[in-house]
Amino acid sequence: MRAPGFWYWVSLATPCLAVYAPWKLGNGFELTVNDNSNRLSITHNGRSIWETVPGQPFLSASAGDDEVIAANGNFKINEVDQNKCTGQNISDVALQPWHDSENDHAAVIQGRLTGCGDATARFSVAFWVPSQFPDRIAFNVNVNAGTSSNAATKLYLTYRSSPSEDFYGLGAQGSFASFKNQTVPIFSREQGVGRGDQPTTRLENEDSFFAGGDKFTSYTAVPQYISSKSRVFHLTQESSAYTTFDFTNLSAVTVRYDALTVDGYFMQAENMLDGISMLTDYTGKMAALPEWVDTGAVLAIQGGQTKVNRIVDQGLELECPIAAVWLQDWSGTHSQSVSYMSLNVSRLWWNWESDSTLYPTWNDFVQSLRDQHNVRTLAYINPFLANVSTKPNGYHINLYDEASKSRYMIQNSTTNSTSVISSGPGLDAGILDLTNPVGRSWFKEVMLDQVWSANISGFMTDFGEYTPIYPDTHFFNKSIDPFFYHNTYPREWAALHQWIGKNVSSFSDAILFHRSSSMAANRHMNLYWAGDQDTNWGVNDGIKAAVTIMGHMGLSGYAHGHMEIGGYTTTWDNNGIVNRSSELLGRWGELAAVSSVVFRTHEGNVPQVNAQFYSNSTTYSWFGYNARMFASLAKYRRRILETESKNLGWPLLRMPVVYHPDDRIAKAISHQSFYLGSDLYVAPVLDPGRTSVEVYFPGKNQTFTHIWSGKKYHGGQTTCVSAPYGKPAIFVVGTPKNHDLDDFLHFVHRENNTIIHF
Repeated sequence: MRAPGFWYWVSLATPCLAVYAPWKLGNGFELTVNDNSNRLSITHNGRSIWETVPGQPFLSASAGDDEVIAANGNFKINEVDQNKCTGQNISDVALQPWHDSENDHAAVIQGRLTGCGDATARFSVAFWVPSQFPDRIAFNVNVNAGTSSNAATKLYLTYRSSPSEDFYGLGAQGSFASFKNQTVPIFSREQGVGRGDQPTTRLENEDSFFAGGDKFTSYTAVPQYISSKSRVFHLTQESSAYTTFDFTNLSAVTVRYDALTVDGYFMQAENMLDGISMLTDYTGKMAALPEWVDTGAVLAIQGGQTKVNRIVDQGLELECPIAAVWLQDWSGTHSQSVSYMSLNVSRLWWNWESDSTLYPTWNDFVQSLRDQHNVRTLAYINPFLANVSTKPNGYHINLYDEASKSRYMIQNSTTNSTSVISSGPGLDAGILDLTNPVGRSWFKEVMLDQVWSANISGFMTDFGEYTPIYPDTHFFNKSIDPFFYHNTYPREWAALHQWIGKNVSSFSDAILFHRSSSMAANRHMNLYWAGDQDTNWGVNDGIKAAVTIMGHMGLSGYAHGHMEIGGYTTTWDNNGIVNRSSELLGRWGELAAVSSVVFRTHEGNVPQVNAQFYSNSTTYSWFGYNARMFASLAKYRRRILETESKNLGWPLLRMPVVYHPDDRIAKAISHQSFYLGSDLYVAPVLDPGRTSVEVYFPGKNQTFTHIWSGKKYHGGQTTCVSAPYGKPAIFVVGTPKNHDLDDFLHFVHRENNTIIHF
């Protein structure tokens, strides 16, 4: 149906150009099409919100299948682009009936891609205003590649940007502030160890395939961004194929999507925070965090009931506020050798029942911690089921055997059996097939009988990024394409636990924390963590990376974030093992106290070589001090969580660009500083041996009051600020309108003369 759009002619010095008059899409949105120059533009009430690049095709396609090499959660993707189309012809524009659109129609542009070798391809692009979200544009791109042997397999959508526009979000990205001049792949996988920090990355890659990763490997697959111009772009949760965002052209963005049909949204927000709200209107806001997390530390301890009791008692004597213990070894541990260290790493038995040696009275022990000390207990779960036939102290049920016989795990069609994932010597496992409804119900009963039967308050919901994509990968749902489903699995894994939680009376009072995620997975979570950083000061995979990841995840709609204090992965360099020092542990504790919604530690993968908060009274005292600092911010954090996070999707930790999108220096800040809510500005010490930090204060008319000295600083200046141990550089921004910082400022006054020793 040809509707209100019509042809008219523009008289120019060059030959006449055929132009379609504006097509009204509803709610003030209009589309203009200039077919001779392949130019599209969309306005909202006269304001331009999206347009293609004049004189350039906005759509292309190419042939060839991307090469994926995988080993144990490490996926390396080699992009293959053959016979990429060089031209584009528009043949028709029309309003067509469209379900769930604001005016029941979409503007559909049809045409042909040219210069694709000896192949041809027809295309259609539809734009409409969705009735559910009338403040944005939805789009669908479809390329019909035909049946040629050189037919296209992927598409490219290119549209206009600005040289001054910077890009943020895209999930858990740890190496860059803005992604301008970068090409960012979207694929859930192990983030790697080192991620570009040398020599760790090189040594890891030499030891195991792609184990070091690179600056873009990430646990998350979140195809979206928010720009400094407050433009928001994201794909739908159904568009889960491998995607890259190319920001290397200063004046354009190209989205490369590894399939021939893709859906998404774009919108123009008033500011970057409003952009987060618009994004989370689609993805959903994160579920509420229980208030008990505000009260103190979550202590990671391994070693059994006696050790846990001793460390909890010691902490209470040292006035360390303890909210919970996190006992990841509740299901048992075993040592695993690695080629690069003489020491073994500690691994867990993935059989989801309590270990009879470490926790012989698990249910009673969990309850006794709660009754005696009001200390809750967290456990550990992942989607793997390990073969525990070699477990020295035995087991009640081998879930791996049970699930294998019933084919509840992802299958290998070549062997006609469970697709085995090896996670190092002595640990073979399968992955729960979430497309199997009977298997899901079986796992639910396992969780209710063996995990939630104890009075726990949640668990680490680990992994989600290992789903295999081999040609012989086979799911219960035979229509599933492993390559597309891979990026979906983290969301389905999170949703599974929300479904199980409907049968748990205490579920609303629990926390389940994830590191892997997909588009819109946040609606099924109440907490994420920044993943496994190295136990060092590195920028790509150490303490600095944790800050950057939290910033980008906040701009991806994940409001409730935290990091593992001290890092996880013990690495090595040419001089030997690089382990966690007491200084790194203490500084990381300071950072977590003023950045995270939960204050949680980790012993690391080689606990015996790393400084632990309980190593001695000195490390425990500094840790207790940091935990008290965290607890003193409880009212401030809770006000943000219950208002801005719950209702608007805004994160606690905010990159400086959020408030200063036109400030060139602020746009380039990744880990050096951040806002905690709107009333605090933090510049953490993230290097060893430093007792001061260079701070850039953004904003021309803003004042920043140093909490420890009372000195005022003004926006637009960079200065060196004292930051001795225990006194991170924190500033009150302007004059807060609320009194929820009072407890924190009382802590500052009380501890101002405290000297930290380590």
